[in-house]
Amino acid sequence: MSSTHHEQIIREMFATFTDFGSTPDRLFDFMTSDYRQYVDGREMTLGDFQAHTHALRNTLSALEIDIQHIVCEGDKAATVHMARATRRSGEQSLIKVVAFYQFREGRICLVDELTHVLEGSESDQALGALQ
Repeated sequence: MSSTHHEQIIREMFATFTDFGSTPDRLFDFMTSDYRQYVDGREMTLGDFQAHTHALRNTLSALEIDIQHIVCEGDKAATVHMARATRRSGEQSLIKVVAFYQFREGRICLVDELTHVLEGSESDQALGALQ
């Protein structure tokens, strides 16, 4: 797979992830069945990620992802992106995320990320792994 293809997968996955009108099951098209995600040291399986997606959609009214930097090489990629979360109450958070991705057979098999809340409350630190 080319680096351009991996960048496209990441961008399409984020577009699906932030489209609250889409079914969360569409995210499985981008991930392997043994997918693992580490958020600030907490591990999530594919099932946990599905629960995370549902929890976000129940807690937030909107989520926007702005990829500021993306680098792809071989079967790996990295992004620095900003996540703007709007809670149903109208409160907003801005979270900076540094993420590493690994691909296998054209799908994401691993994400390892660190998050840092730039705007919002301390409880927003938990949004990255919300269940």
